[in-house]
Amino acid sequence: MYGKEDKRRIYALIDLYLSGNIDEPKFCEEFHSSYNLELDYDSLTDEEQEAFASLGEVTGRFSEFAEDHLKYPGIYYTKEELRRQISETRKKLGRGPIE
Repeated sequence: MYGKEDKRRIYALIDLYLSGNIDEPKFCEEFHSSYNLELDYDSLTDEEQEAFASLGEVTGRFSEFAEDHLKYPGIYYTKEELRRQISETRKKLGRGPIE
C-alpha cells in the first residue's frame, strides 16, 4: 500500500472497501489517518479536493451503532450513506492515478 501522504492510498482504500476487503470502521480510520493527518494536499486536483472533503465529512460522522442513530437522529451517517458517498467519489474521480 502507498504511504499515508500519497493520494493513491485513498484511491486504494476506496478499492479495498468497494471490493469488500475492509469494513466501514477500518475504511473510516484509514481515510482519517491519511486524509486528515498525513496527505500532501498540494498533490490534489481541485476535483479531488472537493470529493475527498465531502467523503471526509461522512467518514468523520459515521457510526456503526444503531443506538447512536436513535439517540442523535441526523447527526451520524449510516453504513448505507457511507457506501453511497464512497461510490459517488469513485464515480466522480474514477480510479485516479492507480488506473
